[in-house]
Amino acid sequence: MRHVAHDEERDDSVKAARGPQPEHLAHSDAREVADRLEAIQRTLRQRLAAAAQRYPVALTGPQVLALERLVESMRATGTGLSLSELSGQMGLAHSTVSGIVTRLERRGLVRRMPQPDDRRFVSIELTQPVMDWLSNELPAARMQPREAAMRSATRRERAVVLEGLAALERLLEGDARERDADDAAAAPARADRDAASG
Repeated sequence: MRHVAHDEERDDSVKAARGPQPEHLAHSDAREVADRLEAIQRTLRQRLAAAAQRYPVALTGPQVLALERLVESMRATGTGLSLSELSGQMGLAHSTVSGIVTRLERRGLVRRMPQPDDRRFVSIELTQPVMDWLSNELPAARMQPREAAMRSATRRERAVVLEGLAALERLLEGDARERDADDAAAAPARADRDAASG
């Protein structure tokens, strides 16, 4: 990964200039932002995984993946997943995922719930203790590495991090708004073109 201190094109006068940067610099900077964000996410996942190892129930990689998919489903829809849905999302065979679910069920982490309208179909759902853990302990476990980093940072470093993140958010939102406006402006012309060709 490159680091910020690079060639003369990056002197303070260029950084201070407002307006679009040359395309090659924008692409290079965007790649660096992506690389650094991925590295931060990887570090946070590793810290969370290390914290999870301290819990009394050790889990295998596929078991963690199954739980992650169920968590995503619960957050998005408020319900669990069928075995075939979970298999599809995990990219594993139905029989393999069935074994994973059985082991998680034995540990009290998931339960198979028959669908009220058709008892032949079951939904795999997280148990209440897991839901409680997700609501209470997981957010604190996720926040802990960030808090530790901010505690070890100087006041100036904290300000730089916060200012940089705020600027990135603002720039991304502005770009999205511009694209939405461009799409809205182009829509009537597309509709006219489609009507003329149809």
